[in-house]
Amino acid sequence: MAHRTHAARNQAGRATGGLIVLLLVLTVGGGANYYRNLQIEKATESSRPYQSYATHDLESLRAAYASELASVRASFDSAKRRRARPSGDVGSIAGNVEQFQKTTRASSAIRDAAANVAQSEERVAELDRELALREQLGAGWARHMKLLTTI
Repeated sequence: MAHRTHAARNQAGRATGGLIVLLLVLTVGGGANYYRNLQIEKATESSRPYQSYATHDLESLRAAYASELASVRASFDSAKRRRARPSGDVGSIAGNVEQFQKTTRASSAIRDAAANVAQSEERVAELDRELALREQLGAGWARHMKLLTTI
């Protein structure tokens, strides 16, 4: 009987040792993974202008920029439709100068509208990147768990 008790203790000791080794491997691996993911996150922090905003505020801001983008695109399309087509020599210097000025104003309006579209698209893209990063990383304890477990 004493032999059975000793064998059971010996087997339990091996199981406990295996469990300790497993926990040690998981702790070291998780710590290294957490450190690596934290360094990647820190590297991207400098390019996050909306980092301090609340997620709800970012979603509202993105919706506002998206509606502004639709408006700016409509202005761009309107400017392209108003483009002045030169009709060649109008017969007088004053007429040619007036035609040139009209064409120049229309071209400037198109360039300005195109710049506004590009700027609005970039703002929406920045907000999309920030929201995607927050969704990927999570917040609070969920963020720490993702840093710990994401490979």
